Amino acid sequence: MTTIAMTQALERDALVLLAEYDAGSWRPTVGEHLLAEGLARSPWDGTVFRAALRSLTDDVGGGRLVDVLAPAAPLLESVDTSGARPALLAVRQLLDALAADAASLLNQDG
Repeated sequence: MTTIAMTQALERDALVLLAEYDAGSWRPTVGEHLLAEGLARSPWDGTVFRAALRSLTDDVGGGRLVDVLAPAAPLLESVDTSGARPALLAVRQLLDALAADAASLLNQDG
């Protein structure tokens, strides 16, 4: 069961992380970029998120992005996600921003 407090916290955390990313004060690892890119391009459901979270490397598992993605999984598994729309939109915006930059990051490194 989702709660209003949980969805509000998820929305806040995702927007804060996006703002820090935009400002350059948070720099995700290459692994976090790749995780975001994969999730941004995948069907959005709890099963996909949980599978991605189970297969994390240590550098990604200890990063800040996981703190936002982990609570999104149960929201995506809810029968009615209408109350979670603002939170899920914030997560989507964060992942889309990271995914957009993943290709250019990999081109620089590779």
